[in-house]
Amino acid sequence: METLSIILSYLGILLWVFGLYLAFFSKLRGMFATSVMMIWKRKYLWLLAFFAGLTAYGGEINVLFQRVNTITSLQGFLEGFRTAILQGQVEDVIRTVRNLWGDNMAFMSGSAAIVILIAAVLIWLIITSQAAIVRIVGRTEQGSPTGLNDGLAIGTEKFWILLQLNLIGLLIGWALWVILTGVPAAIFLLTKQSAWTITAYFGAIASIVGNIISIFLVQFATAGIVLRDEKLMPAIVGGWRLFVRNVVSSLEMAIAIFTINVTLSFFVVAVLLFFVSAYTLAGFLTIVSVIVLLYALLSAFSFSAWTTYYLKLVEGSAPSYLGKWTNQLVNFAGQKRATR
Repeated sequence: METLSIILSYLGILLWVFGLYLAFFSKLRGMFATSVMMIWKRKYLWLLAFFAGLTAYGGEINVLFQRVNTITSLQGFLEGFRTAILQGQVEDVIRTVRNLWGDNMAFMSGSAAIVILIAAVLIWLIITSQAAIVRIVGRTEQGSPTGLNDGLAIGTEKFWILLQLNLIGLLIGWALWVILTGVPAAIFLLTKQSAWTITAYFGAIASIVGNIISIFLVQFATAGIVLRDEKLMPAIVGGWRLFVRNVVSSLEMAIAIFTINVTLSFFVVAVLLFFVSAYTLAGFLTIVSVIVLLYALLSAFSFSAWTTYYLKLVEGSAPSYLGKWTNQLVNFAGQKRATR
């Protein structure tokens, strides 16, 4: 596990350096500059992005690092969970919850209803805001009339189909996790054979890859539904084909956006902590306000950049730099062989 952590640390540094190159020294720079200008001119996108980013902020690479951290502690978690079962701690928790619900039926039912209502409102805000940003950015890039009302209207109109799309994405991710990680983990809990923890470990890695692919799929399908008025299944199939044809390019885009978000976040937070005291009420409120504003800004930038990138993919004008370098290397090696 320690070796894996070291490898992942070096991999993270390499990805960060490569992401900086892509963001500031490749053709993606022009796309990012366009996205920055758009969200600066249309600042209401920041408010939409505040809600839209609640489930999507950080993108695919952020999901990768979060899940990897979970994987590195998977074996310890399984051991602890098994011990809790054997010692009856899990049964105690279940019994306590059951008694609490039974003794306070009215209060618990009311609390559950409020939680469900709040969750429903948040889901509506998240999906509608995501669709609105994609609509406004996409229509602006296409030179078509649009605005806040247009974005919210299309978000409301496409809410149910986008909800189905996101549920399918979640089901794909959870199904992969259950099959590749949950089943081996359950067998380990029953047999205590350490080989099953290794199986669950590598299964978790495979499920992360599948989960990241499903995120790409949902992003592309969302753009297809909002910008091209596609139905659910054609949008999913189209999103899958678009991703398959542009796997490397899509990963490069994700790395570049993640690098920009992380670099700017660390820089802003470091400056804040250096110049503003977090131990006073005014200082604390200032730090929180700036971080919230930064989150909304970076979330708006991410959605804007991904929408612009989707349009480039559809046009066939989003090259892969790793693919380009690989082709140049192969051609160079071929020329060397030919001159011998």
